[in-house]
Amino acid sequence: MSGLRGLWGRSSITARLILGLTLGTTVLWCAAASFSIYVSYHELNEAFDRALQETGRRLLPLAADDLEGRESDDSRAIHHFTAGRSEYLSYQLRDASGRVLLRTHDAPILPFDQTTALGLSTVGDHRLFTDRDEATGLTITIAETTKGRDEAVTSGIRALLWPLVALIPFNIAAIWLTVRSAMRPVRRLSGDIAKRGGRNLAELDISDQPRELRPIAEAVDHLLVRLRAALDAERAFAANSAHELRTPIAGALAQTQRMIAELDDPKDRRRARDVEATLKRLSKLAEKLMQLSRADAGVGQTETEVDLIPVLDIVVIDCAKLLDDPSRIHYQKPPGVRLLARMDMDAFAIAARNLIDNAAHHGEADGPVDIRVEPEGVVRVINNGPVVPPDVLAGLKRRFARGETGHTGSGLGLAIVETIMAQTGGRLDLLSPAEGRAGGFEARLVLRA
Repeated sequence: MSGLRGLWGRSSITARLILGLTLGTTVLWCAAASFSIYVSYHELNEAFDRALQETGRRLLPLAADDLEGRESDDSRAIHHFTAGRSEYLSYQLRDASGRVLLRTHDAPILPFDQTTALGLSTVGDHRLFTDRDEATGLTITIAETTKGRDEAVTSGIRALLWPLVALIPFNIAAIWLTVRSAMRPVRRLSGDIAKRGGRNLAELDISDQPRELRPIAEAVDHLLVRLRAALDAERAFAANSAHELRTPIAGALAQTQRMIAELDDPKDRRRARDVEATLKRLSKLAEKLMQLSRADAGVGQTETEVDLIPVLDIVVIDCAKLLDDPSRIHYQKPPGVRLLARMDMDAFAIAARNLIDNAAHHGEADGPVDIRVEPEGVVRVINNGPVVPPDVLAGLKRRFARGETGHTGSGLGLAIVETIMAQTGGRLDLLSPAEGRAGGFEARLVLRA
C-alpha cells in the first residue's frame, strides 16, 4: 500500500487527473446504469404482469362464449395459431372441478397450477395469471415463459449498456485533451523555471498565466530578483577584491624578491622564499577570481563565429615559456584545421590556459602534455599520471574542488572552463584514464556540443 501511495505521489498531475476523472466518470456511469437497470427490470416486469392480467381478463369471457353449446367433456386445443410453433402466451380454461376444457395448442393437458389461488404466481419457468368467472365458475390461467421475459429484459439492458461502453474511449480522449489543454500553462511555467539558473536569472513571463498560477510565478520572480542581486553583489565583491589585491600583492612580491637577493643568511633566504611562494599562490588566486567573475558575467559568447586556432597557438606558446622544460608541450593539429565557434577569444584563451596549466602542474612530474586539435571542433589536453577515481572525477568541475594531488592550486580552473563552455553552447568532458591509454587524465573541449 505504501509503495502504491509513493508511486501515486511521484506521478504527474496530468496522469492523476486523467486517471481520476476516467475512473470517476466510469464508476458514476456504472452506478447510474446499475440503477437504471434495476428500475427498468422492475418496470418491465410490472408491464409484463399488467399485460398478462389484461390478456386473461379479456380472454375469459371470450372463452366462456366459445364453450356454450359444446357437449363434449374432452379438452380441446385451439389450432388457429401456426402449428408447430411455440407461442409467447398460452392459456388453459378449467371448469369448477379443475378439469381443462379449453387450451392453446402448445399448452399442457394438465393444469399449469394445481392450486386455486387467483392472481399472479410463478411456477417452474412460467409466470402465471389466474382469474375466475364467478357466474360460470370457469377459471382461466394465462402462462408466459420467464425465458422470453428474461430475453426481453436482457435485450433492454444490453441496449442500455453498449452505448456506455462505446463512449468510454471517447470519454478518455475528451478528458485527456481537456486536461492537457488545462495543464499547458503549468508546463510552460515549469519549462520557464527550468531554464533559469546561475547564468539566466531573467524574470518570468506571467502576462498570460491563469489566476491560480500567477502567485507562484510572482513568488518565483521575487526570488529571482533577490538571487540576481545576491549573485551580482558576490561577483562584484570577488572582482573588486581580486582587482584591488593585484597591486599590493605584486608590490609585496617584488619587495620579497629584492630581499631574497640581498640576504646572505641561508635560513633567512629560505623563509623569504616561502613568503615568495605564498605571494605567488595568492597572486594566482586573485587572477583566478578575476577570471571567474568574468566567466560568471557571461563574456564567453559572441554573435558571430570566429576561428580560435590563432588564439590556441599563442596560448600554447605562452604556457610552454612558463615551464622549466618547454619541450614537455606536444602540440598537434591537422594542416589547415579551423576551430569555429561563437566564443569570445579572451574567454577561449582563459579556458585553454587553465586546461594546459592543470595538465602541466597536476600530471606526472616532467611528463609530456599532449594538446591535440580534432577536425570536428574538439581540443584535447592529455597528461600522464594515475587514474582518477570516478567519484573524484565527477566532482572536479565544482568550484574549489581539487583532486588527490600534491601540487598547490585554487580548485577554480575547471570550474571556470565549465562555466565558459556552458555559456557558449559547448561542453567540457573529463576522462580518466585518457582515451587509448591505461592511465592519465584527459580534458576535452567540445566547442559545439
